[in-house]
Amino acid sequence: MSHPSDQVLRELVQIYSPTGQETEAVEKFGIEMLQLGANDFYVDTAGNGIATFLGGKPDVLLCGHIDTVPGRLPIREENGIISGRGATDAKASLVSLMFGARLAVDRGFAGKIRVIAAVGEEGPGKGIIEVASSQPKSDFAVFGEPSGLTGITVGYRGRILLDLEFSTEQYHASAPWMGENAIDLAIRSWDALRRSYGSNRDFSSVSAAITSISGGEADNMTPSNARITIDIRYPPSKRHEDVLSGVLEVSSEGLPVLPVSRVRSYVFPYVAGTKTSLARAFKSSIAKATGRDASLLFKSGSGDMNILGSSWRIPCITYGPGNPQLSHTVNEEVRLEDVWTSAEIVADALLQLQLENKPGNMEAE
Repeated sequence: MSHPSDQVLRELVQIYSPTGQETEAVEKFGIEMLQLGANDFYVDTAGNGIATFLGGKPDVLLCGHIDTVPGRLPIREENGIISGRGATDAKASLVSLMFGARLAVDRGFAGKIRVIAAVGEEGPGKGIIEVASSQPKSDFAVFGEPSGLTGITVGYRGRILLDLEFSTEQYHASAPWMGENAIDLAIRSWDALRRSYGSNRDFSSVSAAITSISGGEADNMTPSNARITIDIRYPPSKRHEDVLSGVLEVSSEGLPVLPVSRVRSYVFPYVAGTKTSLARAFKSSIAKATGRDASLLFKSGSGDMNILGSSWRIPCITYGPGNPQLSHTVNEEVRLEDVWTSAEIVADALLQLQLENKPGNMEAE
């Protein structure tokens, strides 16, 4: 069975929108939101697309990011499954929020809904930082990320993006024994980090991954400079400062020349309340739509919920169709039927939220 959301998702996936190149996709989002009946649409100073269905209470923010990781992928559709960059992470989730808002209004939701296509989520988060600092605070927030039909993401680890720079003397490549070289030090440093953090999988642990390495000046000289970038994830049970100092200590173990470190960006960990009316509404709606109990997910990554949830301190959850393990891979795909089912779940949850939260009775996180 086809649904109105199918074509919108097809067209959004066809627009290549890696971080920093979201303008065309945001314009498309705005066109579709106005066609869905939003009262207004505009693009803010960060480049976020913001559409509003006017109303009273509750005031709900539905936020999905429209940027993707870089790398074009073939766009295919077969047996009701669409594949391509952004199909999983996270245009399908954004489309579910878009149509969930429309369905909720059609079925009697009288509150205010802001639907935001956020930019920069796969980068330093400039879009959600702008939302948190300039938008009026809402009563509830739902973020769009793949969690599967029955998963509700309530926890994310924090993130530290760290550059380590190594400098040494340089020598003729025919005489490498004359001294240390920067790339060798970088490899030794990452090897120590990998042994300490590279295999840590669970939510409660600190993990580290190397995401880039560069260095060297000429093919007949030993390198005098090198840089590696380390992506560190850590749980709420750890302090930012302690994680960073521990990583820096490990990165320098046994090295004759210490690296220069620079924190490029960071996001604190976040765990949402699991007993709020928002969480209850989604649990109930998922059970009604799927016949299965909802699962509360604590993800090893981080997302826009970390930033806005910590800033606004309102009830938040993250929800959306698709297998989160396919995010950032060459196998991004989503079942079109799941996108529509997720929209139905969002709409039903908003209606339940309205029943439980009458004006003047808003809850805090």
